Amino acid sequence: MTALPKHASILILMTLLSAGCQSAPPYDPQQRPESTTLVNTDSPLVKGLRVMEADHQGESGFYLLHDGLSAFLARIALIESAQTSLDLQYYIFTNDVTGRIIVSRLLNAADRGVRVRVLVDDMGTRLHNPLVARLDQHPHIEIRVFNPVASRNGVSRNWEILKDFSRTNHRMHNKLMVADGVAIITGGRNLGDVYFSSTNIDFQDIDILAVGPIVPPASGSFDEYWAYPASVPGHLLLDADDTDTDLATLRENLADFLEEQKNSEFINALRTSTLSQALVDSKVPFHWGNASLLVDTPKKVLEHADLHESFYLGADLKTILESSRDRVKISSAYFVPGDQGVELFNSLEERDVAVQILTNSLSTTDVAIVHSGYMDYRKPLLKGGVELWELRSTAGQQKRMHWFKGKSRASLHAKTMVIDDRLSVVGSVNLDARSILQNTEIALLIDSPAINQELSDLFDRWVAGDSAWSVQFNDEGDLRWIADTPQGRLEEEHDPETSGWSRFKIWLLSWLPIDSQI
Repeated sequence: MTALPKHASILILMTLLSAGCQSAPPYDPQQRPESTTLVNTDSPLVKGLRVMEADHQGESGFYLLHDGLSAFLARIALIESAQTSLDLQYYIFTNDVTGRIIVSRLLNAADRGVRVRVLVDDMGTRLHNPLVARLDQHPHIEIRVFNPVASRNGVSRNWEILKDFSRTNHRMHNKLMVADGVAIITGGRNLGDVYFSSTNIDFQDIDILAVGPIVPPASGSFDEYWAYPASVPGHLLLDADDTDTDLATLRENLADFLEEQKNSEFINALRTSTLSQALVDSKVPFHWGNASLLVDTPKKVLEHADLHESFYLGADLKTILESSRDRVKISSAYFVPGDQGVELFNSLEERDVAVQILTNSLSTTDVAIVHSGYMDYRKPLLKGGVELWELRSTAGQQKRMHWFKGKSRASLHAKTMVIDDRLSVVGSVNLDARSILQNTEIALLIDSPAINQELSDLFDRWVAGDSAWSVQFNDEGDLRWIADTPQGRLEEEHDPETSGWSRFKIWLLSWLPIDSQI
């Protein structure tokens, strides 16, 4: 890939917007309204947090969200508790049941005077004119689109993506919500049904609710992305005149939708949820400790030619892993370690650091081409002593059935690390070239034995025989997949729960020289 000269990508972005949005003036980042995080110092949420923080001076509080329903309820709790500001930064924000519920709560918050800023990636979130254009009309809501393509649909959009691939190939994969400048949620989940266990694909994922000193750096990161030239105001891409409804109609439509959903699992859960009140009443069982924010600079998108890879979040992760002494447990939805990753993990094993890795199997991945990039690294990792598991399609079924009826296919979406007995990483970053080199990412490095143990226990449940296949060598030196379950041992000599045709297609894809893109 040929790197663009310094600032050329920004000029191209402006030109594309000028050409693609015929009714809009040329895009000038200097003409956007400036704003930064608003911190409320006297809301009920702040007062409740202040009580909890009083006994933990200088430490941050952390609350793991490892099932879809809790992750959804926590976001609603922050939205409903906020009195001053809400900032949302997501790769994907879908227009489905949970997406609309979140939109309805954001609109309610804006109606009561809360300033709402929403930053979404243009590839992950395909904005549709009616919903977004109406929301953007609200005086307390502003929507920006990160690194957009001017054309919104069809062949012209695809042509622009290809024509300016060195820019459009870099995406904002961050996931972050900030409430009143005092509480955040970050981790692996985007906003949509599939991330909150409400579809036939059940993502195994991890988010974390955090308060305390870790919040200002996170909100500062949002401000940096919000102010970056690649964050384009939504009204330059979506024309409000293209929709024949207004905010009042939007409220009516959302009210009708919520009435239709009144007996759904999510609405019923919202009725009985006590998390919002628990935040105010200082009753959330936080674990306390120190933390650092790991986050890519937005310059990684438009100015990557001028950035050394040592400035990337991936360089921080490498340093953290190299510091391990006893154990490393990694959950990575997309895992394409490359030769350098194999060398790193095998070098840890040579120092007697036990390395355990969980990723998706061919039957559970939602991006098959990633599996084609991963498959050839299994043997070198196993030869170096790394323990490797691949998720089974039935993982998590019993827990899911408590809330949602019907069977599902599990898929790993978590991005976590457990290092020794104190450090943990929770965030949006996968261990593949796309996360490390192409996308921007965010994560928390947490120094808390309690969080470390909780994540370690969760990892152990995820790699148990009823949830994951252990990948091993057979006597002939070929791969085999083993799952020891309460019903007995299962063993396969090829990728489990797959057809010969799907394995053949993945084998063909594995010959493509595209490791840097997956």
